[in-house]
Amino acid sequence: MSVESVFSSGEMQLVTFALGEETFGIDIMNVQEIIRIPSITVVPQAAAYVEGVTNLRGHILPVIDTRAKFGLQKKEREVSSRVIVVDVNGKTVGLSVDSVSEVLRVDTERIEAAPATITGVDSSSISGVVKLNDQKKLAMILDVASVCSMEKSSAAEGAGFRKGVEQARKKEEKALDEVQLVSFLLGNEEFGLEIERVREIIRYPEIVKVPNVAPYIKGLISLRDTLMPIIDLRVKLNMGSEENTISTRVVVADLEGVMVGLIVDKVFEVTRVPQDTIFPPPQALSGETGERLKGIARLEEGKRIIMLMDLQDIISSEELQEIEQFESKQDIEEETLEQELQEDEEQMVVFRLAGEQFGVRITQVQEINRLSKITKVPRAPEYVEGVVNLRGEVIPVIDLRKRFAMGHKDYTEFTRIIVSDINKKKVGLIVDEVLEVLRVSHQLLEEAPEILQDKEVQRFMDGIANLDKRMIMLLNLENILLEKEWKKISQIGQNEAPVSKRAAPKLKKQGKGKQSND
Repeated sequence: MSVESVFSSGEMQLVTFALGEETFGIDIMNVQEIIRIPSITVVPQAAAYVEGVTNLRGHILPVIDTRAKFGLQKKEREVSSRVIVVDVNGKTVGLSVDSVSEVLRVDTERIEAAPATITGVDSSSISGVVKLNDQKKLAMILDVASVCSMEKSSAAEGAGFRKGVEQARKKEEKALDEVQLVSFLLGNEEFGLEIERVREIIRYPEIVKVPNVAPYIKGLISLRDTLMPIIDLRVKLNMGSEENTISTRVVVADLEGVMVGLIVDKVFEVTRVPQDTIFPPPQALSGETGERLKGIARLEEGKRIIMLMDLQDIISSEELQEIEQFESKQDIEEETLEQELQEDEEQMVVFRLAGEQFGVRITQVQEINRLSKITKVPRAPEYVEGVVNLRGEVIPVIDLRKRFAMGHKDYTEFTRIIVSDINKKKVGLIVDEVLEVLRVSHQLLEEAPEILQDKEVQRFMDGIANLDKRMIMLLNLENILLEKEWKKISQIGQNEAPVSKRAAPKLKKQGKGKQSND
């Protein structure tokens, strides 16, 4: 393409910026704004030049590292570093640069064709060059569409991106021979609630006290513009201390259509319990305590006991009516709207990996376990840590850090294995830390920026939850491996015998109450 066809006669304005010793320019008509370097969320396995995504006034903005794009050496950010927000065919992209110089008016007649070869820079990204006022330096004019690799974009490219979302909404996994539980601690005892009762799990919030109520009712909180009563199960059941710690959580549960928050000492895990391990409460508990239990699950050859709660027996109808008096009065139209909003939500398990937050649909999660003994397997892919024995079933374990090339990190007491049934094969996924169970409106779940959609990211990422002060990348676990990789995984534990067991990985001490954000 000739320079004449790119630049019309007359004058143009260039926003000039520096990358190392070189000067570049962008047509001001493509520039929306210039901002300081924001907090950037790294996207695993994106193109090397894609630095990540950030929140720009409620919109997801992909950020390109122009140094990486042009093969320049990486450089630490400085006070002068900036992100130039450009518009490319209606799509917004950020370009990180060393510094922004000035806005220049340039006579288009002074713009010359770009040389066939430019040291360190892809010449296809350069529309032309122009001599600056001092005639000693050249400014290379960028073709932003080429830099952002969007000139071939179309709406069809992203059409398949959310295919997993639609499929997941239609799929309901119901294991007839198992009960899925959220287990938690009250004092030193472990209890469980059926996952269907649990809406989400949140950290201990600020609670507004309510006078003249039962001592187990701690007050009210506002959860997404809805008032919700908070019940301290420790007080209600006389279990342990009322002291709150860093582990204290509030389990948001559905009690006969009424949303209540239940204070517990610690959420232990999400697990599936075989029906044949659940027994009626012993006759010795046939009094009030036994009536409050639906059953007792005996796991690990009886070494672990989970007491299954029946919320309707713990909180009577009279008490529930009293609780409802503290909720805000809503008319039928508002209740109907709230139900519609709940149906338009995605429930996900949120976990941390290399300092970033990821989510997987709760329908893809069977259980969440602490790190256990792992057996190495010969000739396994590098990202396969080995196999574990899950109630007599050998399942392969994938280290997600290794799968996404995120670097090594020692396992800690927060490390967890998320067990999922993927492609009819149970697989464990090692993550740094499981944070919470969260409901996110589909309105807050956006497609990944187009700049990410021509890479491997498109396979396994179903979108980005763009929340107020955080971004959560939603993974589709079915696509984290290629078909040929799944075939190799399916052979592990069947055609290959595991070698010597190693003890549970030595955990790196974090210090009491401290969690790693690596």
